[in-house]
Amino acid sequence: MKHHYLKLFVISIFAVMLLGACGADEEAHGENENGEENATEQDKAEMESEGQQDDESASEEEEADTSGAVAPQSSEDEVSFEQVSWIMGSPDRRAEAGIWFYTEDEHPEDYDSSFDWEEEDILLWQISDEKYAGHSPDTEQLVKMDDDVIKIVVVFDEDEEPSDEKMPRNYLKAPKGELEGKNYMIETIDGEELSLE
Repeated sequence: MKHHYLKLFVISIFAVMLLGACGADEEAHGENENGEENATEQDKAEMESEGQQDDESASEEEEADTSGAVAPQSSEDEVSFEQVSWIMGSPDRRAEAGIWFYTEDEHPEDYDSSFDWEEEDILLWQISDEKYAGHSPDTEQLVKMDDDVIKIVVVFDEDEEPSDEKMPRNYLKAPKGELEGKNYMIETIDGEELSLE
């Protein structure tokens, strides 16, 4: 008999919990006994306020000034490249500033195994501007100015302390044939023309 009362007690507790959960579900959904929504005055005020904010932000978006928008520059004007990172130390610098272009057929013997000559050509630039001596440059862009002119755009870390008196230079890998037969000019990202002579 004791087990019978225990079963009834557990079933009663379960039923109360089930009914409590169902009642809580109706309150969470905002419905009363008749199935109508139970919205308080505060809820209505909040909904109206949100609606006004949405209307205001939509009208602000419509009124946004787009006169300063700029179309992107064409990537067709740029030559893709990669700066060369020398693992076992870079070659000695040239005695003078200039541009050197290396291909599969014309390159120093030391470079035979350093590059994939069937896929890429190498461009070396070295400037002679004394104020940049000892600074490490980064080549930012190779820009096609004309059919036969490429502008090399470089950047220097202005806060960098010169490490030595060596003139800045970069080796660049470019797709085979992209730079062949071109003339070059070089300038900083700020437009300062640099000397290759």
